[in-house]
Amino acid sequence: MAKNMNLTAQDVYSKEFHVDLKGYAPAEVDEFLDQVIEDYQEYDEKIEELSQAVTRYEQKINELQAKIVELNADNRKLQETMRNGMVNAGNSDQVDILKRISRLEQAVFHNNQNKGQQNRGPKNKRKYNNAHPNNQNKED
Repeated sequence: MAKNMNLTAQDVYSKEFHVDLKGYAPAEVDEFLDQVIEDYQEYDEKIEELSQAVTRYEQKINELQAKIVELNADNRKLQETMRNGMVNAGNSDQVDILKRISRLEQAVFHNNQNKGQQNRGPKNKRKYNNAHPNNQNKED
């Protein structure tokens, strides 16, 4: 029951009035007080019901706040994983680029070595020409 109420249903029920010569009709007073008692009882029940609802909602709020904390932690982990994945993907791209550069260097240096050997004799000239079909007609 609310703390700011002065009377309870029991207070109203147990209240005794003194009757004097010009007093109210006791039956009417009793009937009115019965209605007041019913209202007080309904208010008490409603207050109890609402208090229980508030308690349930507070529990639900606590559960949802805990879930929010959990989901935020999961979100941070996923973002970190995603960032690491992007970094690793970036590293993978860098490794691919390095491999391509290495292959190009090998091709360039291999071709330069063949050009240097090409001046030594006709045997090397043929190997170079066979390795590059576009150049076959130039030397033959």
